Order: sequence, then structure tokens, then C-alpha cells
Amino acid sequence: MSSEPGYSRQSSMRFVFRVAAVVVLGLALYFVVVGFADLLTSDDEPQKFWMLFVGIPLLAVGGWLAMAGFGGAAARYAVGEGAPVARDSLDYLSRGQGLANVGRTHPDADPTGGPYCRACGTRNDATASFCDSCGKSLA
Repeated sequence: MSSEPGYSRQSSMRFVFRVAAVVVLGLALYFVVVGFADLLTSDDEPQKFWMLFVGIPLLAVGGWLAMAGFGGAAARYAVGEGAPVARDSLDYLSRGQGLANVGRTHPDADPTGGPYCRACGTRNDATASFCDSCGKSLA
């Protein structure tokens, strides 16, 4: 049994969702454009107006497929953009002292212990140069 989260075929399912999203959204766009163009350019009664009723629900299905296929990448991007801002805000609000051991950056914040590792959050000895847990540099 794998210790990784998710399904055993996660990457292949993600690929299928991504390909299906592109195909369905392309088809939906074709139906919507043709149906709308026929509605606007028809002198008498439109003949392909029904294509809008097919294309609009396909847009919803394609959007769901895109969220399923690209959701992880979008979430990682959002966290990558938001986490540094949250950390800076926490540091600003706590003046480097941290709240609940998060955001501690002030060197005199805890005189009984050493620095916290920025990678894994482990508290280290006062004289440590590298993290005791993950081995990353504390500088």
C-alpha cells in the first residue's frame, strides 16, 4: 500500500481529465460560437440556434473537467502566492515573536531554545547550523 495521498492512478486520471477538458471545451466553444453567430446573422429565423442549448451545458461540463484536471496545480500556485504574504503579515503583527510558534523570526523570541527550521518547523539547539530533523541550513 502506498503512503502517498490520492488514488493509485492519480496522474493518469489527471491526464485524462485534462485532455477531456480541452476536447469538451473546444467542442462547447464551437457550438456556442456557431449558434450565437447564426442568431445574430440570420435575416429570418435562425436554423442553428439549438447549438447554444448544447454548447452552454458543455461549457459547464468542460469547466468541471478542467477543475478536476488542473485543480492541484491551481491550488499549489495560490498557496505559493499567498503563504509568503501570510507569513510576512504574521511577522508584522507579532513583531517577530510569532503566534503559536508560527512566524517566529526574532532571535530573542525564545531564549531557552534555538532557531526554528523554516522548512519543517522543528526547534533546534541554540548552536545548531543545520536542522536536527530535516538537515536543511538554518541560516
